[in-house]
Amino acid sequence: MNRARAASAGAALLPLSLAGLGGLLLWLLFGDLGVSMRERAALPSALELMRRHAASDTTTSLLLSTVPAALSMLLVPLAGYHSDRCRSHLGRRKPFLLVAAPMGCLAMLGLAAAPALAVALDAALGSWSPGLHNCRLMLFCLFWAAFDCAAISAFSLFNGLVNDLVPAGLLGRFFAVFRIVGLSVGIAYQNWIFALTDHYLAEILVGVGLFFCVPILAMALMVKETPLPPSTVPTEKPTRLPLLFPFKHVLECFNHRAYGWAVAAFMLAGVTFSPFNTFYLHYAHAAGIAKATLGALTAAGYATSIVSAFAIGWLADRFGAVRVSTVIMTVYCATSAAGFAGVSDAESFRVFYFAHVVISGAWFTAAASMPMALFPRARFVQFNSTKDLMVIFGTILVSSIQGPMLDLSGHAYSFTLLAGTVFSLLSLVCLTRLRASAKAVGADAGLSQLRP
Repeated sequence: MNRARAASAGAALLPLSLAGLGGLLLWLLFGDLGVSMRERAALPSALELMRRHAASDTTTSLLLSTVPAALSMLLVPLAGYHSDRCRSHLGRRKPFLLVAAPMGCLAMLGLAAAPALAVALDAALGSWSPGLHNCRLMLFCLFWAAFDCAAISAFSLFNGLVNDLVPAGLLGRFFAVFRIVGLSVGIAYQNWIFALTDHYLAEILVGVGLFFCVPILAMALMVKETPLPPSTVPTEKPTRLPLLFPFKHVLECFNHRAYGWAVAAFMLAGVTFSPFNTFYLHYAHAAGIAKATLGALTAAGYATSIVSAFAIGWLADRFGAVRVSTVIMTVYCATSAAGFAGVSDAESFRVFYFAHVVISGAWFTAAASMPMALFPRARFVQFNSTKDLMVIFGTILVSSIQGPMLDLSGHAYSFTLLAGTVFSLLSLVCLTRLRASAKAVGADAGLSQLRP
């Protein structure tokens, strides 16, 4: 199956010895350490910064979700398109990673300095200033959007690099190990760092920027990309505007019906967890959960996910990522519905929150290798970045609605669980249709890797 997959892409993976696989895993793990900083440390720190400055739910949703997602809609498919066609001496993913990593670091350093810069900006503008509070929000939006674009691009390119280098039969287990690294970062942050944001938030943001940049740079410099044969060089005529947004190549992906169901499933899964993950800190505060308790719960959930990660990765390799992901999403749908009906105090919130961390983590572990199982290797980043584009579009739609709705509801954060129930149910419908399409598509439909 691996040989057929490589042949269909026009390139074959170079055989790796056990030592070679171990070295590859080591450097990819180091790179994943940097990539995982966005979800595990940067986002919780940014949420704390927004809460500290008394931002409304609408503002929080807009600045942390909508604006960065809108910018990423343009950047992610652009990076994917040009990365797939790059034939530099460094490879086709590494040149872009070497740009994204320092950009993300600089943006995070700017975010750390934003409060002081806002004071200076307010003074410099004088009577033209919109006010110190608005200056803080503008600078936060600027630096967070820049970091988010760099982080999302790095994540997409990292997945492309993994897909280029790792044998298909090991992808589920490789991503399970990556998941363990990311969760370990989350445990360390929640146990020892999160409570320190009350007094050392700026220093923590600087550290997040450095831990994002350095591992990605080290991985990009040390990993050798598999060379592609001349037959894989694009044959289309170069455009006069090489940085033009690749609309044609985005639309091309949707020529396959099964691809549409796959994208819909990923998009709905993304917005399933987004509302609660955006406002979980506010929900916990409203429920009377202390920050130290919330950090301990998160760390316990991550530890449980670490214990189960390799088993889930093995199941994805053995039975198929789509099938295992469908089972996990079914469990989350039931859990979210029970949470919406039953979370009413601090104790019930703790139970649901722990279950949310564990089950959503299981989904991300199982679904991590699903794009590699579905999309062609030679044009993987094109197909995967188009999928990411649609996920971002869904995030923009939901984030533009969720903040105002929560403000109008009087901060009824239980509605985030209702949203999770509805979106997870719709995602299950799409996953079911995806499996049915996979059986009907056959090998000649273009997505030759698609399988239930």
